[in-house]
Amino acid sequence: MITNLVVRLHGKGDEIRTVPVPHDARKALRTWLDERGREPGPLWIGQRGWLTVSSITRAVLAVGADPAQIQALLGHASIETSARYFRAGADEQAAIVETVFDT
Repeated sequence: MITNLVVRLHGKGDEIRTVPVPHDARKALRTWLDERGREPGPLWIGQRGWLTVSSITRAVLAVGADPAQIQALLGHASIETSARYFRAGADEQAAIVETVFDT
């Protein structure tokens, strides 16, 4: 059984980095590979993969990741680049206020 699967991502400037794959995604990936076949090459090519950066950032912030962890996960050289995605939406702001003032 695969327990530590990673994917290689090709980013801007031909940067290549590896990112761990969560359990549920591994299951879906196995299903996709069974359907697609296991020929070498990219598993998928997204034209707008950058659109998911905000949702990924919100998800990892919600589970308590710190900015340095997020920077590493996103593959940014600068924390300032990652910080662009740290804006909390209305739901996140409300949850923070409730947590702080919940007595």
